[in-house]
Amino acid sequence: MNSRALQDELIRYLSDARLRDTTLRDEKPRATPTSLQLAPGEAEKANRFARFLARRYYRDRLIRSFRYSRAFADPTGRRAEELCDREELEPFVEQCVLGSVASARRAGEMAVAHLSGGLRLFPWWSDLLAYESAHLLQTATTERAQPGPRCQRSPSATCLHFDWALPEMLPRLRRGEAPGEELRREVTLLFSRTHMGKIYVVELDESTAAVFLATDGSRAVEQIAEAAAGTLPQAEEALSNLAQIGAVEPPR
Repeated sequence: MNSRALQDELIRYLSDARLRDTTLRDEKPRATPTSLQLAPGEAEKANRFARFLARRYYRDRLIRSFRYSRAFADPTGRRAEELCDREELEPFVEQCVLGSVASARRAGEMAVAHLSGGLRLFPWWSDLLAYESAHLLQTATTERAQPGPRCQRSPSATCLHFDWALPEMLPRLRRGEAPGEELRREVTLLFSRTHMGKIYVVELDESTAAVFLATDGSRAVEQIAEAAAGTLPQAEEALSNLAQIGAVEPPR
């Protein structure tokens, strides 16, 4: 094995807890990358470093994605990134796969549970935490869709409905100002990430949201248009726009 291949194998080993787990639930041996040829002592050192790496990975992304709740100051005094210093994170660290949608979603769920104390004081707090959790799904995910013959949604792309106008609310929160009732307005936001890592949060109209939700990998464009109750040109234009921001994957 050449040095580049060995390096890639080591990165996979450190980032994917499934490769470091020596047993399955049925106690059958789990396949490990034998090309690394790690002695027991070296394997334990690698495991400790992998756990440190996972905590650092999610801490950085929690700080980035939950910045508005931090800036406004959660009334409980909690911060999302505190999760990474808590002992109860250990089971997650032992199972997570860095960059996977499933692990990012689980990290977001734990952060929301950790910060939910503010729900008692602010009617918009749950919307804010849902926004930041959806943003984390973009910052902590590198997973890509498998090539397919039809359009499909990107793995991390998500469309959420909010009762508060988050795009107008966030600048106020950053300044530490509590939003008023004038910002209680329904919005639909799409969160997506391009292959180059650029993150988009855009407000969708009803027709574009319908096209996004109808794009499930099983429908041809004509069927997407029908499911979204629109015309074929409208569906094609919406899919083109969604592909530009990484929300859908064109056929390959």
